[in-house]
Amino acid sequence: MSARVLALSGLLAGSAGALYLLSVRHFASLHTPISLPWLVLAAGYAVSELSVVHVEFRRDAHSVSLNEIPLVLALVFATPSHLLLAHLIGASAVLVLHRRQAYLKLAFNLAHFALEDCVAIIVFHTLVRGDVAALGPALWIAAMAACVAAASVSVVAVSVVIWVHQNRVNVGQLRAVLGVALVGAVFNACVGLDAVTVLWVDVRGGLLLIVIGTILCLAYREYAALRQRHAGLELLYQFTEAVQGSGDPEHIVSDVLTQAREMLRAEIAELALLPSADGDQVHWLTLAGDANVPVHSREPTLHPSLANLVAPGRPIVGPKAGRDALVRAHLTQRGQRDCIVAPLLSDGTMIGVLSVANRLGDVSTFDQQDGRLFETIAAHTSVTLQNATLVDRLRHDALHDNLTGLPNRVFFQQRLADLLARQRPSDSQIAVMLIDLDRFKEINDTLGHATGDLLLQEVAERLRRGVAPEVTVARLGGDEFALLDPSRSGPQDAITMAANLRATLQRPFAYQDLQLEVSATIGVATAPLHGRDPSTLLRRADVAMYAAKNTAAGVAVYGEDLDDHSPRKLALVSDLRSAIEHDGLEVHYQPKVEMATGRVIGVEALVRWPHPGAGMVPPDEFVPLAERIGLIGPMTDFVLRTALAQSRRWEQAGHQLSVAVNLSARSLLDPNLVDDIARALNRANVDASNLLLEITETSVMSDAEYALGVLDRLANMGLTLAIDDFGTGYSSLSYLKRLPVDEIKIDKSFILNMQHDDNDAVIVRSIIDLARNLRLRVVAEGVETPEIWNGLRAMGCDIAQGYLISRALPAASLTSWLETVTTTSTAGV
Repeated sequence: MSARVLALSGLLAGSAGALYLLSVRHFASLHTPISLPWLVLAAGYAVSELSVVHVEFRRDAHSVSLNEIPLVLALVFATPSHLLLAHLIGASAVLVLHRRQAYLKLAFNLAHFALEDCVAIIVFHTLVRGDVAALGPALWIAAMAACVAAASVSVVAVSVVIWVHQNRVNVGQLRAVLGVALVGAVFNACVGLDAVTVLWVDVRGGLLLIVIGTILCLAYREYAALRQRHAGLELLYQFTEAVQGSGDPEHIVSDVLTQAREMLRAEIAELALLPSADGDQVHWLTLAGDANVPVHSREPTLHPSLANLVAPGRPIVGPKAGRDALVRAHLTQRGQRDCIVAPLLSDGTMIGVLSVANRLGDVSTFDQQDGRLFETIAAHTSVTLQNATLVDRLRHDALHDNLTGLPNRVFFQQRLADLLARQRPSDSQIAVMLIDLDRFKEINDTLGHATGDLLLQEVAERLRRGVAPEVTVARLGGDEFALLDPSRSGPQDAITMAANLRATLQRPFAYQDLQLEVSATIGVATAPLHGRDPSTLLRRADVAMYAAKNTAAGVAVYGEDLDDHSPRKLALVSDLRSAIEHDGLEVHYQPKVEMATGRVIGVEALVRWPHPGAGMVPPDEFVPLAERIGLIGPMTDFVLRTALAQSRRWEQAGHQLSVAVNLSARSLLDPNLVDDIARALNRANVDASNLLLEITETSVMSDAEYALGVLDRLANMGLTLAIDDFGTGYSSLSYLKRLPVDEIKIDKSFILNMQHDDNDAVIVRSIIDLARNLRLRVVAEGVETPEIWNGLRAMGCDIAQGYLISRALPAASLTSWLETVTTTSTAGV
């Protein structure tokens, strides 16, 4: 870069030399009443150079001086050679002794001074045409044209060196500076011509010119100061607009450094952010040279030289020639020429330090006016950073749970939406897991909300530690958490992860002298397999979570069979409602055989649904669906009416069979149940003793006292009552003793496994012994092999039901079966 500027200076000097040799040296001085010595002119150039007005545009600076005044005097009252000599010597004295310019800048300035003087001399003498000139308009025009030419050469030369140094020139700013320079040149030329007129008429008028010149210089400098203040206010407004338009604190810091460096025309802008907590380091951001992005670095503490400098809590201006020991120590430590340093304060506490260093342009160094501007910048920066921190905190709080610090539902959904939007077909599966804590409500109610909060915080910490960094752990509310893993290979991989997390949460939580135990239920859904939008995935993970509550593993992955709102289930709901209303259901009957005699003593009525499009829908699918959507009551009424009507037909055909109908928990709690059953019996003309109602232990225990009252009324009507699926529910012996039941039906899961699992065989024997002691009949369902039949008969089981005897059959088929079956055939099974 220096070589390029030096080459430009050489080009300017060479051009000036060529013009001098080819043209300037051939011009003679004008014949005028007086001639001015070159030393006087040199003094005039020195004074004009001391009175320079610096017009600054951001990081560019252009100098507008009074040089045209001594230029006009020299053009009229001196030889061209003396003009050049006076300008170069007078300017050199100021640039070297006062401004202490570096050799490179000095060389450039002297070269472009020589070039602009040569151009001015050529223009002037070309227009004057000869060495005899009269004081009048022709002379005036020639002098003004020479000054305008010189000013134009100066502006262009300075702009070229800025382009060489910074690789950019703002054309708009160049036009503005050129306009100011030309207006100043014309004005100064007029002042110079006034001085020529006075001296031409009477040399003693020079004393008056000195007074006028002094006043003019002072006015010029005051104008410069006023312009600088106006420019400072404008730049401060632009600074505020730029910084307030920034978003997060990192962008604000970058904008602060950029704006501060440009406003103060500094080479370097730095911001040191002090640590907010013990153990943190000072965060430095430095913008220097041609960089547009701050460089980050960290130091354990502020350097003592800087700490001492900002200790008073006010801005410090450190000019080049300053003698303050603290300033010099700081400049030496940072390797800087000059600086302004200001502390950033928040409620009287220092939160950082803002500084600029190494002033650019023709201005020699920073001054107190710069210090006042920088103090305002620092104050704006402090307020802006505080506001940004507050806004950032509010944003954080809006997206995080206050208790655990985890992301909340809004953050989780935004993160999930972002991952789904960027997911490609070749990417890994995105796993969504919903976690519900079991027994949390019990702990919260027993030990208080404070303990519950501590437990939630510990759960959050275990989940955080148990997953990879890229996994998002969120608390959705209450005791419900969620995980979002963008890198699962599939549902099975996600289930493995969920099982590990569940094991982590099952470890006891220590609280005072207690060991609190909670477990978790986890539902899993993956994208794109189970959905491609956040709401669908969350809903399906929720479906899986509730399904997991009914499994021993406590973990379940979504499947359509679990979802009441899947397209298939939604279609089934509509079709099921239509089937119930239009008798689209069927009732099949499975016979029950007395094991001691082999006699068929009854049947169980089982509902079936032959769907027109889907074929035979499994009862395990549509019966729970009917219960969840409120159709279990109409379905039970249909089964009850159909079964009683068929019982009456069998009775008329000579078959004395009891008919068993299942009652759900919802039906058992129906206040009209007893009356509805009584009306159904009357309508079918069937004796109450021929109807057996099967209820589960769970349905009774859902509201035990109310259920007991209903069962007592049914028993008093003469109906037979049985406990279905005994052994899989609450199995409360205290309630069993109070129930007005006649039979216990052992769940088929025990029956099917009793030949292979001794524990199941023991359970079956125990239930049979218990029933015998309570004077209850025992029914075994799921009898599928002769070995099971023989084993049950040896244990003293009363009644058998299962595929070994017959599958559930339509009424007509079972009637035919009843005509062919004999006591001998069933007894010998």
